[in-house]
Amino acid sequence: MGEPLQALDQVRVTAIDLAMKFGPKLVVAILILIAGFMVGRWAANAVDRMLERFVLDAPLRRLIERGVRALVVVLFAIMALQNLGVELLPLIAGLGVAGAGIALAMQGVLANFVAGLTILFTRPFRIGDYISIAKEEG
Repeated sequence: MGEPLQALDQVRVTAIDLAMKFGPKLVVAILILIAGFMVGRWAANAVDRMLERFVLDAPLRRLIERGVRALVVVLFAIMALQNLGVELLPLIAGLGVAGAGIALAMQGVLANFVAGLTILFTRPFRIGDYISIAKEEG
């Protein structure tokens, strides 16, 4: 009966030791992520206000706004991971290799995505225009 209690006591001591060691770092990392979401929202709103000066379609403005927000949140997430002591260089290298593999596997989907971006940026037609392509009209 004493052996399971000793094991449980060892788990408790280890948990307390880890909480004392990584607890403050975890709290700071969570605060960094919260700040990242707030700064991302602020940056996206600032970009949206800047884009109001240009004549851009609403989907294009939303795409740029969401891209800025995602970029800021990713940068803050990297800072949070670095604060926790995660080695980032092997992680980034692994993501690069995985990204190349995913890109090769999804060539058709990525081609359609880039074609959609091309239509958004070049604006050959706007929302509400009447077009006819290969006996399809609308």
